Amino acid sequence: MHRISVNGTRISCVDTGKGAPLLLLHGLGGSHDDWRLQIPEFAARYRVIVPDLRGFGASERREPFTIQRHARDMMALLSALELERVHVVGLSMGGAVAIELALRAPQTVASLVLVNTAPGFTLTNWQRRRMAWLRVLVALVLGVGGVARLFAQGVFPARSQGRLRRRFIRRASHTSRWVYLATLRSLTRWNAESRLHLIRAPALIIGAEHDFTTSEEKRRWCARIRGARFIEISGSHHHTELDSPGRFNRVVLSHLATLND
Repeated sequence: MHRISVNGTRISCVDTGKGAPLLLLHGLGGSHDDWRLQIPEFAARYRVIVPDLRGFGASERREPFTIQRHARDMMALLSALELERVHVVGLSMGGAVAIELALRAPQTVASLVLVNTAPGFTLTNWQRRRMAWLRVLVALVLGVGGVARLFAQGVFPARSQGRLRRRFIRRASHTSRWVYLATLRSLTRWNAESRLHLIRAPALIIGAEHDFTTSEEKRRWCARIRGARFIEISGSHHHTELDSPGRFNRVVLSHLATLND
């Protein structure tokens, strides 16, 4: 792990492999560990950059924890690494950061892969409001580990996924309650739906069959990004990169290979 000072905070990141640079962005409460089943395979073909976003993993806990700040952090990180153009893969909240990065620095983003995410997390319906308030209440009472325990069975429901559930809960238990709640608050105020048409990077949207939002919903906003494609991973849940790593890796690498042809 490298620690690089950007925008007044120290960001930890994995930097491995050789080739065209590929930036992997984790979700809320996650870290570079979310990508442990991708890093070795991707690094065989690409230079893989995997940061812990500010406040998460081994990165410094320094406010603000907004999507806009995360995107600016990534711009500064890439500049510090002297990378002018990168492919970007974003999971869940990391997808929001990837979208914001593509809008703020279009010359930097060679392509986008957006995984189980959305172009806006504002609380526009009762399902979103219920999930947000449930997360807040559980985090306040039981910490981020409690939130992970609440959702672990739904995210990794198979009996064979016990090890994934336990690691998911253990990792989340190390996340600061303060950072989690501040990030969740800012995430639910972020919305880029009206700006999707401005994205010029080739985009692939990956949706799990059993994600928190439906494939139909993802197809609707995918259509607003010029030339974007949508792929559903059958049988998968929110952490497709962990529950279906073989299929996920093939889809991402195939997409990137097409761009390099």
